[in-house]
Amino acid sequence: MKKILCLIILPILFLTGCNKNENKPVFDKIIENDSLTVGVKTDAKPFGFINETTGENDGFDIDIAKYIARDILGTDKNIKYVSVNSNTRIESVTSGNVDMVIATMSITPQRQYLIDFSVPYYIASQTAVVKKDSDIYTFSDLRNKTTIIVMGTTAEKNLRRIVPTAKIIGYKTYDEAFSAFIQGKGEALITDDTILSDFIYKNKGYRMLKSKLSQEPYAVGMMKEEDNDKLKQSVDIVITRMLKDGTIKYLEKKWKLK
Repeated sequence: MKKILCLIILPILFLTGCNKNENKPVFDKIIENDSLTVGVKTDAKPFGFINETTGENDGFDIDIAKYIARDILGTDKNIKYVSVNSNTRIESVTSGNVDMVIATMSITPQRQYLIDFSVPYYIASQTAVVKKDSDIYTFSDLRNKTTIIVMGTTAEKNLRRIVPTAKIIGYKTYDEAFSAFIQGKGEALITDDTILSDFIYKNKGYRMLKSKLSQEPYAVGMMKEEDNDKLKQSVDIVITRMLKDGTIKYLEKKWKLK
């Protein structure tokens, strides 16, 4: 009888232990594993990209991740980077595949229903890029014209609000969107000015519109955790300190954002 009871109780204890571990706050898991898993972009230079020389993740967002890791773990050597795009960022957080996302993601009310955000670490502006000889100078000039956006960004919503008659084509990644734009599949491409600046630097013959669609506050995205926001508090402390002590300004200068 004792043997039978052991066979019944042990699996229950094992399963209970597993569930307990799964329900641990994300912050506690990071400390326990001595590792931070971060969702980042690999096609959004200068924020997140693969360095052609080193083959490693690099960019403004990568530097933000390193500062956070140093504060939480005492080192930036134990970061695991997971490639995400604008369409998969939120799911990677809600599914638990990453501890946080640092991937040019701006705070919106809709996104705040699904995940938590840190305080903003950078304010970008959303605008459009067109050919230099284009007759498009303002967003109103996009009426009935084909405009390319990256799916999962706020570009489509912002454009439809201002120019409801614009024809919109969406692509999953920046690489696909820029390639389609160069091929002439759209007369304009809309995204954040910081990313467009790098595109124009690499591809001559294009210009940005002077007008802006919106201001985009970039922040770190994390899982919503009821009655436990240790991770959000820790990230907020790091970013607030970086904003106050000039570290963010240093990174902006390093990546030629200002």
